[in-house]
Amino acid sequence: MVFFRHHAHPGAGAPARAVGTPGGQGQVSDAGCVFCTVIAALERSDTYPSSEAGQMLRKVRDLPASIAILAPDQYYKGYTMVVSKTHATELFELPERQGAQYYQDMVTVAKAIAAAFKPRKMNYEALGNTVGHLHWHLFPRYEWDPHPKRPIWETNHTPRLPGPEEYADTIAAIRRHLA
Repeated sequence: MVFFRHHAHPGAGAPARAVGTPGGQGQVSDAGCVFCTVIAALERSDTYPSSEAGQMLRKVRDLPASIAILAPDQYYKGYTMVVSKTHATELFELPERQGAQYYQDMVTVAKAIAAAFKPRKMNYEALGNTVGHLHWHLFPRYEWDPHPKRPIWETNHTPRLPGPEEYADTIAAIRRHLA
């Protein structure tokens, strides 16, 4: 199971509120948004309990417009989410410079994953149909992949939940390649 893919967005329709600088500039959050809660927690800590029992979200890096989070399920080693620090449901809702920075954050993390683990291909997923908060899923695809030319969601698998040391090693490998 991919984290957040099957979870309803509890804050749908809730009004967004601006936090940060006066005049509404800065981060925007939605009081009921699961990712807004995760972002706020990971700005103060390196881990946050996942909505899946016994799983933990681990911060890879705090970036200018986003936070990179190692997904609990490491079936595709290095699978990382890049979550916008600003609550928006569509890419075009971000101001132009912020949108460009968010895109650059995602590219930077994708390059680091590719350099760290040498996958055959990187896949990029940004749907937002289930959780209405901008986030990219970055999936490294490997030679052993049972369906290398198909979307990852067509491969049913038991979540691969490494031990704390392997999670730490995976994060360290990605961080070594982040500028």
